[in-house]
Amino acid sequence: MPMMNNYARAMVAALLVLAFTACGPVEASTKGKKLIEYGWDVPSTEYLRNHITDMEKIPFDGVVMYVTYKGDQLSWRPFSRARFKPEQYEPAIADLKATKFRTLTDNFIGLITMPGDVEWFDPEWSSVAYNAGCLARVAKQGGCKGIMIDPENYGKYPIWSYGKLPAESQAAHTFDEYYARVRQRGKEFIQAINAEYPDITILTLYGPSLPYVQAAQTPGGDLKKDDYGLLMAFYDGMLDGASRKTDIVDGFEFSYGYHRPVSYDNGRNVILNQAKTMSKNPAEFARHIRCGFGTWADNNSGSLGWHPEDFTKNYYSPEVLRNSLAYALQRSDRYVWVYSERLHWWDMNVPQPYVDALSLAKKGPGEAKPATK
Repeated sequence: MPMMNNYARAMVAALLVLAFTACGPVEASTKGKKLIEYGWDVPSTEYLRNHITDMEKIPFDGVVMYVTYKGDQLSWRPFSRARFKPEQYEPAIADLKATKFRTLTDNFIGLITMPGDVEWFDPEWSSVAYNAGCLARVAKQGGCKGIMIDPENYGKYPIWSYGKLPAESQAAHTFDEYYARVRQRGKEFIQAINAEYPDITILTLYGPSLPYVQAAQTPGGDLKKDDYGLLMAFYDGMLDGASRKTDIVDGFEFSYGYHRPVSYDNGRNVILNQAKTMSKNPAEFARHIRCGFGTWADNNSGSLGWHPEDFTKNYYSPEVLRNSLAYALQRSDRYVWVYSERLHWWDMNVPQPYVDALSLAKKGPGEAKPATK
């Protein structure tokens, strides 16, 4: 699950400086915008099928879900050599086809880029593209809007960092050679997805804005030295090969703790304008990249805890959460995703004011003091 580390928090603090020259706020409207849930309580397709009536009592517009098979989470295994088999993912399609959706209309299938243990030059890398196509098939045939990609480095294979590749890999290929190969893999990846789902929406928790912000803080803007320097190559490859109707939403995890309109204005500028300056395919960047935001409903609950009995101890009160989500919706192109850890929406015991904050956010911001923690 996504969790911002200290390095990421430092980058967030720098964003206001990086984006101070924002081109001006987008027209503020929540009309047609959607709230998507994704957190530690992420459901499987089977859980969703069995609990859809209760889940739709929470006013989200969609949810990220995992494809599972006999307890194995396929959503965490596409970046591996093992190719998915139809009997592993077809039950998920059956689950979704059997589910009667009324309000959860914009759903996404999760795709985590870990373990990432297939080397970029390995001829078996084709299994990754194949697996991504299988998850896209689940999304398409199951009536979902698309897939959610979480590219965060969780494990021991930091696939987006040239400087952390094994010494023998760096000795065999230069950074430029890796950049070209990763770009090629990104193209293969999206082509496999589009073969199943030509008009897909891809929600990325960290989009091109991540490598841009990292490079902006690295002397000389050297992607070779950044933890996610090769991620930009992968996105460029996706842009190279994407169908015309493919939307790639930069979910901008940096906005987890935002609560002021100017922060979202600046974030939008980073996503759509500044990150484009790093792309080697700016024309397709402008065609496909869309602005999204992430909000961490129980922000920093690992330290602050989650206090359903005393809202003043939480990072976001219900009123401030409503405002933050409203500002995010207004400045997004369509999607805002709501992350949580200790707040479990699908346990159906979230305090009603926090549930109400979701529906109220779609009407716009109200009056509330900004978060101070």
